[in-house]
Amino acid sequence: MDWDNADHSIIRVTFQGQWERDDIERMITKGVSMLETVNHEVDSIFDFTQSTFSPRKLLASVDRMENTHNPNERLVIIVNANIYIRSVIKVARVLAPKTFAYIYFVDCLSSAYTLIEQFVQPTFV
Repeated sequence: MDWDNADHSIIRVTFQGQWERDDIERMITKGVSMLETVNHEVDSIFDFTQSTFSPRKLLASVDRMENTHNPNERLVIIVNANIYIRSVIKVARVLAPKTFAYIYFVDCLSSAYTLIEQFVQPTFV
């Protein structure tokens, strides 16, 4: 988990191999700290492309996510999530509407950046 650009407008989390719910708790803590350092909107990319394991009881962390939600959080983009992660996030969206208000699923990292660019550039009619 780190800033993905020099502007500190994108946080990128890469899940590799096996990971546990404790990793999610550490991610929440670090994310809160990172967001406290900026005063602008931040998009988050969660890349599951290299993930080989999805722990049970992920919903147990949702309440903490919602309680630590920063108003500067904007898009949450999930890259290459398996069916279990997608299902958990769909339920989490109901339990944590602030945190998951603008959540999107994409199949590759380049699609995540394209989505962010579409939200950044103004649309003229």
